[in-house]
Amino acid sequence: MAAAQRAGLGWEPHIATQVVTAVEDARAARAVWTIALCSGIASLSMNFWIPFVPLYMKQLGATSDANALWWMGVAALVQGIGRFVAGPLWGVLSDRFGRRAMFLRALYSASATMAVAALATQPWHIAAAFGLQGLFSGFNPAATALISVTVSDRKLNSSLSTTTAAQYIGNMLGPLVGGLLALSVGYRGAIIGGAIMPALAATYAMLAVPRDAVGRGTPQPSETGAAPAAVEITPFRALLTMQLGFALLIWFVSLAFSQSLRVAAPIALEQVVGGAAAAAVVTGAFTAAGLGGVIGVVVAQRLARPGQLKYALIATSIGAGVVHFALPWAGGSWPFIIAFGVIAMLQAAMVPATNTLIASNAPRDRRGTAFGLASGMQAIAFAVGPMAAAGFAASFNLGFVLLGVIFIALGAVIAVGVREPDFAR
Repeated sequence: MAAAQRAGLGWEPHIATQVVTAVEDARAARAVWTIALCSGIASLSMNFWIPFVPLYMKQLGATSDANALWWMGVAALVQGIGRFVAGPLWGVLSDRFGRRAMFLRALYSASATMAVAALATQPWHIAAAFGLQGLFSGFNPAATALISVTVSDRKLNSSLSTTTAAQYIGNMLGPLVGGLLALSVGYRGAIIGGAIMPALAATYAMLAVPRDAVGRGTPQPSETGAAPAAVEITPFRALLTMQLGFALLIWFVSLAFSQSLRVAAPIALEQVVGGAAAAAVVTGAFTAAGLGGVIGVVVAQRLARPGQLKYALIATSIGAGVVHFALPWAGGSWPFIIAFGVIAMLQAAMVPATNTLIASNAPRDRRGTAFGLASGMQAIAFAVGPMAAAGFAASFNLGFVLLGVIFIALGAVIAVGVREPDFAR
């Protein structure tokens, strides 16, 4: 009897711990799928109207195609400046007041800024809407920061891959859905439809996603139940490590030079096929890139396991570099489209892996700040990438080779400088 009692006393706490862990894992998984769904909805709605913004500018009074594109450039510029200025600030505030609160703020702000665009009467109103969007929205980094403190570190990459896949699906389907909506209710009606969706997603997230803990020593979900009310956080200087610097460098290079290729691809394809066929070929290329992106993050979710993150980044970076070398010798539209899609797949696979690297090299109570810095780097990357594409416009073949060299060099930097995260720490 005594032995049985001792055995019982030895097993009951173990069973209770397993039950609590399973319940918390299930709760975290539901939160991840909710955040992914809301991010996907927001990405879908934001892409309702982006493709036809220049046409909408002309309806609002832009005097020519060139004038509409000029206002589009102004809008992109002020949006980038807004993201660069506000991204790190929102990240710091998220660590003080909660990543969930910042995610909700970003979603509701996305609806508000699209409402401004829907009510626009002049082209500069659209530029103002983009500027407000840069300052107050930014739901992708907010979602990433929230995911990073919702799940245990060993599940970071798979959870971030789920969210990234939802965002890619939204990006891919948004132009199609928005175009059909614009045909039936006009540009302004499509924007109004898009404006409603992030607010609905935010309301659902408010009800379905629990609050995250804030303060120094924020525990992992698998280690605790209720969120503590701590407010003290790790000093900012403790965040600034060499490994986080490498992670942000990977983030910047991968985003900037993927933008270079996206900007250069339409003109390069026009040179390959020429004439009226160029528009259809470009559409096919970007559809292939969208599909490749979704495949890339799904594959990354399964292959980039704890202990293999560094090697996954090396492989995808060098692989993307090698495929860039094939673009100058594509010789036709289909080889170019296939190579373009494969590059998009490999670059997309780098996104959740890099986000995992950023999160794993930041204290849990400072991950909002880390992803705020990543948001600022993204704003710079989206400005540098198109400028780089313009720089090698005189010879696209040479430009593609240079992009290949850059990604291979990035793989070498990862191999030498990046340390595999210790998720068991």
